[in-house]
Amino acid sequence: MTHLTIKYVIFFTVFAAFDVAIAAKKKEIQKAAGQLLEKEGQKYDERTCKSTYFPNIQRLHHSNKVDQAIGCLLKSLLTTNSNAWNWSYLGSLYSEKGEKAKATTCFKQAAKLSGKVSQFVNQWYFIGPFMIGKSEVDGDPIESWGGIVNVSRHRHEKKAAFYSELVAGGVVKWQTYSQTKAGERVQIAPDVNWNELISSLGSLAITEWQGWVVGEFAVNAKGDVSIQCLGVHTFFVDGIFVAADVYRRDEFWFTLSLDPGIHTIYIRLRAKGSQVFSCNIKAADGEPFMVHPAVMVPDIVEDTLMGDVFAIPLTNLQGSKWLKNLRVSLAEPTEELSVSLARERGLMNVAPGQTIPIILRLSLNDNQDVPEVTEDTCKDISLKVKVSAASVKEAQILPVKIRCRKRHESFLFSFLDHDGSVQQAAAIEPLINCPLGQCPVLLTLHGTGVEAQNQADGYKRMEGESWLFGLEKAWVLAPTRHGAHNWEGPGTLTSITALESLHQLMSEVTWMPNKPMTDLVIFAGHSMGGHGAWHLATHYPDRALAVVSLAGWIKKEEYGDSNVFFRHDISTSHTDPATKQVLEACIAENDADRHVSNLQGLPVLTRIGANDRTVHPFFVRRMNRLLKERGINVTYSELAGKEHWWWDTWKTNDGGAVNDPKLRDFTNAHAILPPSLSHTATSECNVGEGEGRCTPSSSENKYSQSASGSGEGGERVTLTVVNPALGEGLRGARVIQQLVPFRTSTIKMVLSNDKAELSTRNVARFSITALRHISYNWRNINLLQIDGILLDSEKESGSIVKENSTHFCKTDTGSWQICASAVLKDGERDSDTYGPARRVAERKFLIVTGTMNEETSATLLHLAVYLANLFLLTSDTVATVIEDATLTVEMAAPHNLIIIGGPGDNGWAQRFVDRVPLGINENGLSLGWCHFSDPQTGALFLAPHREGSLALVLMGNSLQGLEDIMRLASPTIPPMTRSPFSNMVPDYVITGPDFKAKGPGGYECAGFWGNMWDYRLEASSCVC
Repeated sequence: MTHLTIKYVIFFTVFAAFDVAIAAKKKEIQKAAGQLLEKEGQKYDERTCKSTYFPNIQRLHHSNKVDQAIGCLLKSLLTTNSNAWNWSYLGSLYSEKGEKAKATTCFKQAAKLSGKVSQFVNQWYFIGPFMIGKSEVDGDPIESWGGIVNVSRHRHEKKAAFYSELVAGGVVKWQTYSQTKAGERVQIAPDVNWNELISSLGSLAITEWQGWVVGEFAVNAKGDVSIQCLGVHTFFVDGIFVAADVYRRDEFWFTLSLDPGIHTIYIRLRAKGSQVFSCNIKAADGEPFMVHPAVMVPDIVEDTLMGDVFAIPLTNLQGSKWLKNLRVSLAEPTEELSVSLARERGLMNVAPGQTIPIILRLSLNDNQDVPEVTEDTCKDISLKVKVSAASVKEAQILPVKIRCRKRHESFLFSFLDHDGSVQQAAAIEPLINCPLGQCPVLLTLHGTGVEAQNQADGYKRMEGESWLFGLEKAWVLAPTRHGAHNWEGPGTLTSITALESLHQLMSEVTWMPNKPMTDLVIFAGHSMGGHGAWHLATHYPDRALAVVSLAGWIKKEEYGDSNVFFRHDISTSHTDPATKQVLEACIAENDADRHVSNLQGLPVLTRIGANDRTVHPFFVRRMNRLLKERGINVTYSELAGKEHWWWDTWKTNDGGAVNDPKLRDFTNAHAILPPSLSHTATSECNVGEGEGRCTPSSSENKYSQSASGSGEGGERVTLTVVNPALGEGLRGARVIQQLVPFRTSTIKMVLSNDKAELSTRNVARFSITALRHISYNWRNINLLQIDGILLDSEKESGSIVKENSTHFCKTDTGSWQICASAVLKDGERDSDTYGPARRVAERKFLIVTGTMNEETSATLLHLAVYLANLFLLTSDTVATVIEDATLTVEMAAPHNLIIIGGPGDNGWAQRFVDRVPLGINENGLSLGWCHFSDPQTGALFLAPHREGSLALVLMGNSLQGLEDIMRLASPTIPPMTRSPFSNMVPDYVITGPDFKAKGPGGYECAGFWGNMWDYRLEASSCVC
């Protein structure tokens, strides 16, 4: 007998023995189950159970008739003992009674029949539809009847009915939907005459509804269970918050540690017309973590990496254990490249059930170069990244490909964004060399569902028989950011960071003669990106050379039925007008029309297809009217026969919707250096003529007198600001502080050669910066008049604007003076620390979970993980969870903080409570003259952290109050979702016991802190 034969004999002998052992174990389980049925069945009289129909058994259980329910299950199993679900349910009932041995026998039999967990919910129970508003937070009609947990216990009762204005007769009852296999999608389409409602109410927004679905699954062995729900934003497992994914990415699973028994999934649906979702369940008994395909990987162009960071999303598949001490390396080391963790190890522990992007640094090894790339040798580079962790035996290997791109093709570059996440943008270098090597940038923003590279590649046209990519005289830059940011909030900051990152990247590339400039920008975009172009240009006007907005809407709340503000909301019946004022102030900074004065002096091109019904021409016409009223140089057109998008405007492959000849001519006319930068560059080079053949420029831009509206009496412009925290300034003037927060502030300016006259409204402090690229030279003025107060240069010993930036402060008497220092007083608030709540996530931040109270620490951790996963799923944000006992002052210093839990739960909470006028004592919370003593009270508030940093605290008088306040983080707009807190959450919100039923109508108080982090009555919704 050969060694190989012996090996196989041994293997099959062991395998057969193992098989025999399993069979014996199954027999033993079967025997124990049979004995349990025989013994227990004798205890229950035949009359104990009138029906073994399972809904009747469940009704008995929910009516606290546990013994009767057990009797019915025993009777059913004596007839058919192969029903795994009934065994699981019986085990769950025995557990409720504390009879653990019997429960264990039942769960073992259930596991033998169907495995450790049931892989899906086979019966969903739906109640709805009910009315809902378009904002993230609204009331839940079910709450008035005890909440979904209590209400769903009566779903088998025929008399259980609820009330809704959407259906004929106004009454809705429970309905049942079946799921037959794992992965199957469930579609819920309420029987509503939508057309009649739309016609009668004149509103498409009426088609959005809310409701609840409830389903149960069995866990037959203690351990970790992974669950995913797709098509919804949040679900609850026995009351535990779990993040779901509206975007239906099935690679993400979220793990909980669950005891054996029947567990319930609750999903608050929010849909338009019909809702499709799916939930899948599996035992997490494989690898302790999972790595997902690498994202944001940079390209290589010539011999240069276009960025040195990328990310690998990683999921901790353990329900109760942290994944610690992550390590990365190359599984097959190369001579040229290496990878390493980009963040300190202390901040790279992954909480149970969390998914987080692991940021990796990609670098050239010492004395090595990436192989030289030519047109003929452009090849991708393949790497294998190894990821391992402490206490985990097996590492995971992930292939990563770095694309090679040729010159004058679009390429992707990666960068660390404003919030510490890795993001990506596409770029194309100019077709000709720029004067002085300084190039303007066309920052182009994409519409919904368009990728960055596709947006950049839209700037192409056919020349002869070849495609020509890019623009003659400007870089094309197409940033991107996952999620429904609408180029507001995180989208805005990602765009600006991409601009600065491209400048930094190219400044270090020796073979690139054309350097992109961060302050010479043409803001452009299509559809959602057209709104983004308005938004960025109105908030960064001093960077702007021109604006190109194509098929762009003005504000989300007025774009179709997308985000209608307080029209059909449940909460409209309860919400005070002062609360609405506070909530609207949170989003007013995103209204392009409100800030249109900031475009004065800029050339604008805006157009739309006459047949566009995605974005109706109404919106572009409106902006055209507003621009004309301001005397702004705007070119507007509606192209006959064109819809929302097209490839050919005047002839085949001529550049289409974003790059046809008229658009290129406009861009080239304004992609020029200002006089202050181009005094040595008096000419511009033509395409194909080389560097020696140039022609003078005669294009008019914002720096010329006629374009800026200057003439006799000086240039007249108005800076308009709703929130100084967003954006920069106009003609070098920038609002730093407001008198009343989140109300419109203006600085009207009349600017002549040696004098500037300023008139302010709602401004407490502003700055003036002498910028090299704007036409007005503040250093030349001798007289500055502010609200009639004359500041004379002779009295001030020279120019009024002495340094790069001079600050002006309003005194207590209402006059103006140059501030003693540009640095604020201790505890004073300015544009760096203004709210609203979403500002906490606009730089690197940590989520700090409390551990002081052992009874609540598990719940706090679940909430922290839920929030972190929401940030990932909605906007690819890196949200590190860290325990309060682990976080040191040094670790916290460079971060903003989100604190989960109050002073009794979280060691970091008290220091921030002490920095705001929110009082906490045994009687509850107090703010101003108001006192909030109900046990179900929650509080969210911003507080100062360190210089220029913020903390956001989420706490409550009870866990129920804290869980209520956590719902302010839930993003719910279908079919996409915003990042947590990114819409209508002000500086502080206090919720009461009516919050879940009434939405904002249940806010006890909401508002904005003052400049000294003080309570301001005029900026608050509550009066006590």
